[in-house]
Amino acid sequence: MRIVSRILYFIIVIFCLAVIIFNIPSVFMDSVRAYKMYLWFGCGALAYFLIMLIPPVRKNEKWLQTFSHELTHTIVGMMFFRKINSFQASDNGTGVIYHSGRRRFGSIFISLAPYCFPIFTYLFMLLRILGSEEMYYIFDIFIGFTAAFHFTCFWRQTGNYQTDIQGQGYVRSYMFIAAWRLFNATVILLTIRMGIVDAVTYIFPEYWHTIVGWWDALTGWISQLRS
Repeated sequence: MRIVSRILYFIIVIFCLAVIIFNIPSVFMDSVRAYKMYLWFGCGALAYFLIMLIPPVRKNEKWLQTFSHELTHTIVGMMFFRKINSFQASDNGTGVIYHSGRRRFGSIFISLAPYCFPIFTYLFMLLRILGSEEMYYIFDIFIGFTAAFHFTCFWRQTGNYQTDIQGQGYVRSYMFIAAWRLFNATVILLTIRMGIVDAVTYIFPEYWHTIVGWWDALTGWISQLRS
């Protein structure tokens, strides 16, 4: 049964990756054409890297990254109704959370969330809904700032040495992480242009149209072979 579930997992993730990758070029090109809308986002990202040059801030960077890592574990664990028993984050780059519950459902999301889920960026993308259009640039600055922060976290924390990744298996983990990172990048790019609600309601129908198109092409190819 475990072998069947693993095979099914790989089929689903590979398929999702293919759909996401297929749609990325159009989203990216549309973003390039509307590059002026991303100027404040870029300013926010640049501001993060400049602020990290300040010595007192840089000294706390590792703790902030560890805190974000463990906080993401915690939030996603709570989303899967796990009881969080303790939360630790130290300035030497080590941290851990303990949660109760032995259910396998959701374990991969809880384990790998810190490597692919930019929680602070999503927070500001959601808060952007509450602002008027004249205030969007403020949220875009924070979206860029937090996206740069999470990019740094992902870059430094993702590796074979991580027990989270080891526990889920290297191939399984990296496929999962790749799919979510590409999806998140797509949502972030679309959110700057149209807001997170319209971004989500736009991208999922696009994914569905891609799947339908592939299915029609496959059935048409099979029909030709039979004729």
